[in-house]
Amino acid sequence: MADHATTNAAVLVLATIAVSGLVLGARAQSQGTPDSAELARGEHIARFVCATCHVVAAHQEFAPLLSKPAASFLEIANRPGVTAESIERFIGTTHWDPDKVEMTMPALMASPDQAQAVARYILSLKKR
Repeated sequence: MADHATTNAAVLVLATIAVSGLVLGARAQSQGTPDSAELARGEHIARFVCATCHVVAAHQEFAPLLSKPAASFLEIANRPGVTAESIERFIGTTHWDPDKVEMTMPALMASPDQAQAVARYILSLKKR
C-alpha cells in the first residue's frame, strides 16, 4: 500500500500532465490547428450558406443553383498562395468575377469566428 506522500506526489504529477495537455491543446488551437469540431462547424456553415453558389463538399445534398457555379471549395483550397486569412477577407467582402459569374456575391455578414471556421474547413480540403 502506498504511503500518503507517494499518493500525493502521483496525483500532483498526473494533474501537471493533464494541465500541460490542456495548455498545449489550447495553444495549438490558437496557433491555427483546427480540431474536428471546428472543421465540422465550418462545413455546416458552408453547406447552409455557401452551397447555393459553390460545391462545398463532395457529397452535398443539392447542386448549386447557379447555371455557372462559383469555384468549388476544393478548387479554392488548391489555389496557389491561398491562406486562411485571404479566405476570411474574401468571405467578408462583396465580390464577383463578371467573366465567370454574372452576379455579385453578397457580403455574407459572417462573424469573424464563422469566417474563420469556413476558411479552415476550405483549407482542410487541400490535396496534400
